Amino acid sequence: MRNVFLGLVTLLFATAAQAKEVTLLMDWFPQGNQSVYWQAMLDNDDHDLKINIKPGGPKVKTTIAVASGQVEFGLNGSDSVMMANSKGAGLVAFFASLGHVPYTLVFHPDQGIETVKDLQGRRFAVVPGITYWKWVKKEYGVSADEFPLTGDLGLFAREKEMFQQGYSLFLPARLAAKGVATEQIKVSDLGYRPYSVLFTTQKMIDENPELVQEVVARLRAAFVKSLNNPKPTMDLILSKSKKVTAEIHMNAINLMKEEFLPKDYSKLGCMESARWGELAGQLKQVDVVPSDFDPASSFNLSFLGNCE
Repeated sequence: MRNVFLGLVTLLFATAAQAKEVTLLMDWFPQGNQSVYWQAMLDNDDHDLKINIKPGGPKVKTTIAVASGQVEFGLNGSDSVMMANSKGAGLVAFFASLGHVPYTLVFHPDQGIETVKDLQGRRFAVVPGITYWKWVKKEYGVSADEFPLTGDLGLFAREKEMFQQGYSLFLPARLAAKGVATEQIKVSDLGYRPYSVLFTTQKMIDENPELVQEVVARLRAAFVKSLNNPKPTMDLILSKSKKVTAEIHMNAINLMKEEFLPKDYSKLGCMESARWGELAGQLKQVDVVPSDFDPASSFNLSFLGNCE
């Protein structure tokens, strides 16, 4: 009987230990905008909750991975969360790591490009079917000669009249490091502003809200730590990515502080329900969610405290 009791105790402790370890799946290879998450992992020795970070990439679908239970948490744009939910994924965003996804359209200087309409008819390296470009085309009545983005920066350097999609945090800096000057039109300036969000399932929210709250607390602390002292996460990210240099990383961190994060760090992670409604309307414009789609089930602000 004693052995049975000890076995049950061991099982209970093992179950508790499992519950105190979670995985966060990133939406791309390690880079500066993920610093908060990598810092949270670096802080594991100081906490009972162990946060594991799994890198993403072009073939990684974070919404599918979280919805199917492969990982507990994922990173993506709030537009991707809503599109997945329109198909029944049951996902909930609860923390914004960036005020908007840094989508940008990059082109060469001295091409007579002043507004997005000046891109009309030019060759455009783009991820096929990406939602923000669908919206830009409809909203601004512009079209381009689209071809699949491969990541070949040499092509952009050689072809002066083309333009290319990318992240404003990284692409201009990567090209500058190769001696290629650029200008850009930021998609957020055009009016399309999805949050970059951490999300989980509604089931997780319902069954383990304390764990979600603990993740938020860890992320806020990690955010402040990584912003005040970026070197530990920079060293870790540089060891995992050949495309990132110290200069590119620090440029991204500085841009995040200037353009993507609240000045009051107590508001880190905060979102506005009105922004979700605005974005849902834009997604309806381009028919990627149904006209009766309700964005309210795709986000939860209750873990963020006072965001006013």
